[in-house]
Amino acid sequence: SLPGTGEHPAAPVYVDGLKTVTLKGDHIAAEFQAIVDDYVRSHYGDGAGSA
Repeated sequence: SLPGTGEHPAAPVYVDGLKTVTLKGDHIAAEFQAIVDDYVRSHYGDGAGSA
């Protein structure tokens, strides 16, 4: 749900079913994108391999 009046946005992040962090503040989207990018890179490579 969206934060109400006086509440600050917070987004719990789960990776492989485990809570890893709760993002807070004005940069939640950018921080979440960095977590997704790191996950993809660590599990599927950086895309530099041959097809």
